[in-house]
Amino acid sequence: TQTQSIINLPRAEAVFDDYQTKKKSGPCFEGTRVALLREMAKWVTGLDESRMYVLSGLAGIGKSTVAYTIASRVHDLNLLGASFFFSRDDSDRKHAKKFFTTIAYQLCVYHETFAEAIGDVLQTQRGSAAITKSPQEQLQALIVEPLWSIIQPHAGPILIVVDALDECDEEDGLSVLIGLKQLVRALPSFKVILTTRPQPYLDRVFGSQDGHKNFRLQDIENKVVDGDIRLYLNHCLSLEQVQKYHPTRQWCASDKQIDSLVRAAGRLFIIASTAVRYVLDKVASNPGAQMQKLLRTFAQDCMPFKDLDEFYTVILRNVVPVDCDGDIVNRYQSVVGAIMFVQHPLPVTTLVHLIDVDLEEIRGVLLNLQSVILLGDDDIPRIYHKSFPDYITDSKRCKHGNLRIDPTICHMRITLRCFQIMEQYLKYNISGLGKPARFMSNEDGLAKDRITDEQLERNIPQQLRYACVYWANHLEVANIEDIDLMKELEQFANDHMLHWFEALSLIRKLDSAHRAIGVVLKVLKLTSSIFLHQLLLDALRFISKFYATIERSALHTYYSALPFTPTDSLLYRRYIKETSHNVFDIDGGPDKWDALVADLSHGKFVDVIKSSLDSTMFASLSSEMLKVWDAVTALHNVAFSADGSRFATLSMSGLKLWSFEDGKLVGTAWNTYHSLVAISTNGSLLATGYGSEVTLWSGNNGDPLPLVEVLHLDSHMWTMAFSLDDTLAIAADDGILLYNVKNGFFISKFSFTPSTALAFSPNSTRLAAGNINSAIYLWDIRDNLAKQPIAAHTRHPKKVTTLGWSSDGRRFASVSDDGTVNLWDGEDGT
Repeated sequence: TQTQSIINLPRAEAVFDDYQTKKKSGPCFEGTRVALLREMAKWVTGLDESRMYVLSGLAGIGKSTVAYTIASRVHDLNLLGASFFFSRDDSDRKHAKKFFTTIAYQLCVYHETFAEAIGDVLQTQRGSAAITKSPQEQLQALIVEPLWSIIQPHAGPILIVVDALDECDEEDGLSVLIGLKQLVRALPSFKVILTTRPQPYLDRVFGSQDGHKNFRLQDIENKVVDGDIRLYLNHCLSLEQVQKYHPTRQWCASDKQIDSLVRAAGRLFIIASTAVRYVLDKVASNPGAQMQKLLRTFAQDCMPFKDLDEFYTVILRNVVPVDCDGDIVNRYQSVVGAIMFVQHPLPVTTLVHLIDVDLEEIRGVLLNLQSVILLGDDDIPRIYHKSFPDYITDSKRCKHGNLRIDPTICHMRITLRCFQIMEQYLKYNISGLGKPARFMSNEDGLAKDRITDEQLERNIPQQLRYACVYWANHLEVANIEDIDLMKELEQFANDHMLHWFEALSLIRKLDSAHRAIGVVLKVLKLTSSIFLHQLLLDALRFISKFYATIERSALHTYYSALPFTPTDSLLYRRYIKETSHNVFDIDGGPDKWDALVADLSHGKFVDVIKSSLDSTMFASLSSEMLKVWDAVTALHNVAFSADGSRFATLSMSGLKLWSFEDGKLVGTAWNTYHSLVAISTNGSLLATGYGSEVTLWSGNNGDPLPLVEVLHLDSHMWTMAFSLDDTLAIAADDGILLYNVKNGFFISKFSFTPSTALAFSPNSTRLAAGNINSAIYLWDIRDNLAKQPIAAHTRHPKKVTTLGWSSDGRRFASVSDDGTVNLWDGEDGT
């Protein structure tokens, strides 16, 4: 039903009242931020042509409190359509995967007509499929299209409040910003209030256009801010409020003490609110004494806090005194460091496995840090404000060694624990599957043996899942020269590499294996561990060669992949014992890995071969052709702009954009970890892809190449191509997607899988595609609703590898794996 479809929309707990619950914070204190809130309310209900209001400000200045206040007030006026409060401490609120589905759900709650329109769309295949698509496709399918015809052009306003965009992953943050611009442009009845720290991409997205209003909180006059903070402190530290926390205490702050705190706050509400929590600490249970500790610190320093740094020092010194015991320092650094550096928030019961501190000691540390770290009802510790980790990890700001958290040391400790956890749990057939009589997927095998999700969770608990997926992220920052760390790494590589592949397959995270091994090989360059290096190289070849098999069936790591691994390889010799579980012995496998990573056909006599300075790429040149190759994977990763002005190369050294005119490097994007590359007509836009993720890069704004947008697909992609009018075609497992890179909307989807070659006609009206089943399809893409091809043929004996059009668009050619070339009519596909 409509109602059930709406209820099933994926959504994050990110509404403004969820923020209040999680942060235990409320609106602006009555009488504060009066002028600003009045101006914002006037903008919401007024006739200002701008559709977006950007409230920017430094950390701790009170942006989220303002956002919560305006959302609450507009909600009371029945003008709040939706809200979303980002947080990097929450797995659902630090990215954009559920952003527009959460907004769509709230719009359904907001207005019955909206619910009917969105509910109708969710009943269709396009609507239900959009739920798992990229944010842009969710916006288009679930909000813009269904609401387009039912919202009067001048009706409204309908406000969306988005807080802390800077706490969203940068790539997703940019995607959200672009999407919100598209929303207010397509549906002018909507307005958006957005809060963020100053972000470099804001100016790029908005440019010099007048489509938004900008206000910087730090521009408010000092006397106004000081007055607001004094009003807040007088209330919070009054006798009435103190007795809510300490009923037997007859204490309240004096005017002199309030004046000292106002000076100390220095315009930052975070200092004032943290000071209140510190003074009213229930553990200390003595607000007067707590206040005196702060005042003594002021007297010793002979000046108020210049900024947050000094204030945090005061807070932490009451937990970690100058001359305290070393065990206290280690416990504090281990607990706080783990909370800051885990790759996603973990409950205390899981966190305890990643640090050498017992559960009660962790809770003891958190109890004494309540003013800076909150422990929610879900038992997940969260940093109250991100200015705290910024300070505590910066040696120039946090000058006290026993207070400072060293990222390298913390990551090393977590890496060691990850290896120890994997040593404890990883083993052959960790899920207890029976030996398959045939090739069987993980899902089918688990169902056949009646292994439930709960049983799989017990066999692969959360701490093991975390360790398997993220150990390399921590190792990348750790000190690889540490003796204990090297021992653990060597033991893992020698004993559990294949067990690790098996576990990753079962939890659907096998794609993290390539990057993890790549990270280790990179950091091992300075070590002398030759055997470990070779074993890891074998592992990389192994997972690359047998990825599809292992991804589908974990146990075929041993049944299918290992028996066909070269028998002289270090990996095979180290893990040959794992073949003892197999029903059949397989003889006749290769002795060595192929001398060539791949058999590369240039097509012409090669005159010259040149490698790059870092040896990650090489070029082969003939009299008629230049080809650029990735020297590590042997992939031919190069794309040329249609106007011949630029070409892009992709290798382990990153994405690089080059000028044909002078051969100079235009720009670079590092750490892309992608394997596909496409370039727009004039080289102003590049697309890279890996797995189910497509990233768009700008080629116009210098070095490094700025990221424009990230598209998240439902399935693995095969290839990409740009048309001359800059439509991007993406071939994935579930079909071919057409994406308009100018307005950020998905245009259409064609059912044709899996595509291995794509090519647009020169006039951008036709799209040709070939697949691994030797089929050739041709579509007219001018009609987005016409999903049926103009022509469909199966003439090639093997998969189609290449497609190309004549310059006049009257013919296109297809090439198959066996070298066969067919020529087709570009109009009707015959």
